[in-house]
Amino acid sequence: MKRIKSFGGKSLGGGKQEKILKDFMKMQEELQKKMQELEESFSEMEVETSVGGGAVRIVATCDRRVKEVEIDEDLKEDFETLKDLLVAGMNEIIEKIEKRREEEMSKITQQFGIPGLM
Repeated sequence: MKRIKSFGGKSLGGGKQEKILKDFMKMQEELQKKMQELEESFSEMEVETSVGGGAVRIVATCDRRVKEVEIDEDLKEDFETLKDLLVAGMNEIIEKIEKRREEEMSKITQQFGIPGLM
């Protein structure tokens, strides 16, 4: 980094500021790498929910992909109840995914001393 001189001839750059900047850039690169690795791992993390006393069960991954839906045979004849339970189940699984993602991201940001980033 080039040192800049003020009108009085004093150095305005380099030294401590340069080291702080390099350390910050290194920390930023590490954080970016960890967040990318975490994002990739979300496809392996699963969350599950069931609604209607287990009549509808949904499994999804934390990369927001529904993996499995199980429906009790008795609901096949009651379309309105099935529809309501699917809506409730999907809303619940989305909440669980977002909560898990926030928890996992929080672990990383706290390692870098940045609580509350996500």
